[in-house]
Amino acid sequence: MVVKVLFVDDDEYILTAYQRMLRNTGFDCFFLSAAGLIWQQSWLDQINIVVADQQMPGLSGTELLTQLAQRHPQIKRVLISGDLHSACRQKGALLYHATLAKPCSKASLLQCLTQLSETL
Repeated sequence: MVVKVLFVDDDEYILTAYQRMLRNTGFDCFFLSAAGLIWQQSWLDQINIVVADQQMPGLSGTELLTQLAQRHPQIKRVLISGDLHSACRQKGALLYHATLAKPCSKASLLQCLTQLSETL
């Protein structure tokens, strides 16, 4: 099974970095630069994992993942933030399947996605 991962971050540079990091890894990656666009994607129900940045205008990563948990509970949720302590305190760690500190290395990103893939 090919694991489909959606990255949501308002920083195009970061999205490009994720794209480079995951090239030739076997993950099928999708990218959105605006969190509000997620609900307009016809392919959303095919996504296995969503990685969302906490600090985004309009809809924070925590808010996005809360909505995602309600609408698509089967999708694994990963929050990435420069201040994980504060972000996790907002909603509690039960909302996420994993968290990553930003910036994250290719090794930690791959380890996180691989571990979540094993539970699909």
